[in-house]
Amino acid sequence: LTLGALGPAGRAQVWRRVLSSAGLGGNTQLMQRLDPSKAIHREWLSKMKAFIFDIDGVVHVAGHAVPGSPEALAALNAAGKRVIYMTNNATVTPESIAATFEGFGAQAKPEQMMTSAIAAARYLKAQGLEGRKVYVIGMDSMAAELRLRAGVVTFGASEDANKGRPEVEAEFKSKPMDPPLEEVAAVVVGADYLVNYYKLARAANYLRQNPKCLFVATNPDPRAPLGKSAMIPAAGTLVQALATACGRQPTMMCGKPSKDLASYLLESEGLDPSTTCMVGDRTDTDIEFGRSVGMQTLWVESGSMTLDEVEAVGEGSQPHFVAPSIATLTSLLKQ
Repeated sequence: LTLGALGPAGRAQVWRRVLSSAGLGGNTQLMQRLDPSKAIHREWLSKMKAFIFDIDGVVHVAGHAVPGSPEALAALNAAGKRVIYMTNNATVTPESIAATFEGFGAQAKPEQMMTSAIAAARYLKAQGLEGRKVYVIGMDSMAAELRLRAGVVTFGASEDANKGRPEVEAEFKSKPMDPPLEEVAAVVVGADYLVNYYKLARAANYLRQNPKCLFVATNPDPRAPLGKSAMIPAAGTLVQALATACGRQPTMMCGKPSKDLASYLLESEGLDPSTTCMVGDRTDTDIEFGRSVGMQTLWVESGSMTLDEVEAVGEGSQPHFVAPSIATLTSLLKQ
């Protein structure tokens, strides 16, 4: 029996069961493995009008394409689906992402990209911090985005990369900090491949000694994939280290899973959450991000979480669908 043979009423009933089992409109859901041989899953894909993709662990890992990802993205574009990218990686820019994609044969434009660094810049701008000093634990690329998009004056980043305990003793122990505590409006923390004791000490003092200084984190990810099996500490590791040192939690977490960011993205792009699918490799960032505003969600096994870890989280935090990788979407479109 095919869906076509059921008639309009029968197809509607089946489709309601699909949406119900996928958890739309309620807190319970039944996680399903996408199967190109199932008509219900092919019809689900036909209903989706837009896809928001995480990047690291979903489209590529350390600059190498996840097998089948360029073809999947091309197939979605050819099918008329909107494709947007949202990454918590604050070390990259829209232009560098597009260049990385081109390197492994995937086509994407900078205007399709949203990063956690851009989200942080928008938050600082909304707080009216233009012209104010902001200390950065992060890469120079993130500091540049903050200056460009928020108009703030950044310091830190690579400037402090070669400093350590001796500089902490010399600069902080017996004389006022420079710049003074009251002049630093925010500390922004993102992934930093040059992080050190000095940076954490300097940021912790600004935050602990000045309650008005905003503690802004780009994202909570504890780790990121590096190659087929290795992992590296991500921004969330640094955020928690700094929070422990200064005794404060972040004032704002700007990237996924921010519900405010998800709502902004839907509104700014004119997307309906019921026909938009968030695709990612983490339940605590990507999937929570999508579910917070009623999107469909797809988790893929090509990134930083295992299926066992996904199955261990609460049902309300699980994805609606799972797949080995986004290559499954190509197979669904071909059936």
